[in-house]
Amino acid sequence: MKETKCYLCGSDDAQILFTFMGYDKYLATVFETLPNEDMNWMICNNCTFVYRSPVLEQYEYEKLYENYDTDIFSDISPDEYFDKIISLPNGVSENREKAEWLKDILNRRNSNEALSVLDVGCGGGTLLYILREELSIRDACGVELNKVYADLAQRRVEADIRYESYKSGIFKHQFDLLINTKVLEHIPDPLPFIREMSKDLVSGGLLFIEVPHYYDMYNFPLNDERFTIPHIYFFSENTLSALLEKAGFSVIASRVFDASRKRSYLQILAKKTKASKSEWTPSSPLDDVEFIVNKIHNKLLKYNRK
Repeated sequence: MKETKCYLCGSDDAQILFTFMGYDKYLATVFETLPNEDMNWMICNNCTFVYRSPVLEQYEYEKLYENYDTDIFSDISPDEYFDKIISLPNGVSENREKAEWLKDILNRRNSNEALSVLDVGCGGGTLLYILREELSIRDACGVELNKVYADLAQRRVEADIRYESYKSGIFKHQFDLLINTKVLEHIPDPLPFIREMSKDLVSGGLLFIEVPHYYDMYNFPLNDERFTIPHIYFFSENTLSALLEKAGFSVIASRVFDASRKRSYLQILAKKTKASKSEWTPSSPLDDVEFIVNKIHNKLLKYNRK
């Protein structure tokens, strides 16, 4: 493992938000003996980006994901899972909420043409399936690194699904809309990944991205699985917007969506607009550092009194 500094602005001026004190079952898949280091969540005093330190080395991440989510269908068959998810009604289905939000924005932009859509990290394909119901789509593709999920999506979704690690150019053409949900928070070096996705978009193409919002640190016990080693970053509207701007995107719309199990997700729709920036420095903190720190520390005080 290695200590790290702020990914967004490069500053090493940071403070500890909290130290994860729960059992991390994912660390146990990487190490025979668990590390002695404190598993800290940090906030950058310079730009307010929230990140963990220490993080795994690259070869350790590779070991982590060798067996990550391989037992996802231990209690239910893949097809039963798929049918259950796509049959959830409006108001309950996260996927339908996303599709409706996108549909509303596209309608307000008078975007009535049929879209080509790529879902990077498409899982079992349930979101692609529902997007095909809700949006006008002429071409749907997906990439998924988990073989169990990829096999399911290939069987159940009218789309070209590839089981492989994502890189731009897999499908030999560009797309109007690219989807990336619950992925970016797992990637140690997300900026090149976003730039790769940009290459797969037409000029002016749209990127829909969903990540965990740092509100989860207010809403969940600080020993929750939400804060284990697979998650490297938590975002705010401002910090994710800054990261996207560095990659050459302009934010069109954003919202914090409170999903089931009290999880808070940040959803942003951004437009590919210009060349990415090699350097970026905030003129002031993007969020209120003191407010965030005090709220987390007050929560810790209440927790420690129990």
